[in-house]
Amino acid sequence: MVCVNYRIEYEVKIEEIIDFFKEIGYIYRRLNNKAVSVEEIFISTYEFIRKKNSGQFHLFISFGQKYSGSEAYPQVKVFLHYDIFKIVKDKERHFPDTNERRNMKEIYRIEKELIKKNIGFLEEKDRNCAHATVKITLKEKIMVEILSKYRRYERGKYRRRFNSSQYVINLIEQDPYIHIICVYAKILNKEHILIKVRSEKELKRILSITKKDLN
Repeated sequence: MVCVNYRIEYEVKIEEIIDFFKEIGYIYRRLNNKAVSVEEIFISTYEFIRKKNSGQFHLFISFGQKYSGSEAYPQVKVFLHYDIFKIVKDKERHFPDTNERRNMKEIYRIEKELIKKNIGFLEEKDRNCAHATVKITLKEKIMVEILSKYRRYERGKYRRRFNSSQYVINLIEQDPYIHIICVYAKILNKEHILIKVRSEKELKRILSITKKDLN
């Protein structure tokens, strides 16, 4: 699963966003209050699916705001993963694919359509995050590793600062998986310069403690 934010133009309404996803091939399913959570608190989301090849993209969106200085602007937060269809004992079963490149390709496709319709665009931070999805049974091990170097500063978010840079980890759950987002920023004169390679390297380090469990 990947989690990203799109900045939305001020005049765009929630109904228009829902219609937008329908127009680009998604089928709206329902308002879902039991799918995505952060620290056991569920997020109210609108659920969509889009069938493609031998599976489907499963997408959840929520609406909010982000503050830039004293100004608040609207955002759409998107949680997305791809389900692979397999026949097991004559029944179709869905298995989430952890190929984050496939998921991000879809994220960029969505952005292209948002820009085309003058609705919004992908936030810069979300272009430079590293994403990984693991089974929730590994959560305890991952938390021990994160808390050994990071400090919790917000629900589901952890920060590690040193010299003139910082790492931020964000944890989101969708049972039976936990999604980890990592972003690295070098801080120069209060400006945050995001470096994706460093984000990916740090996430790989964190996941290395679960290597035996993943094999």
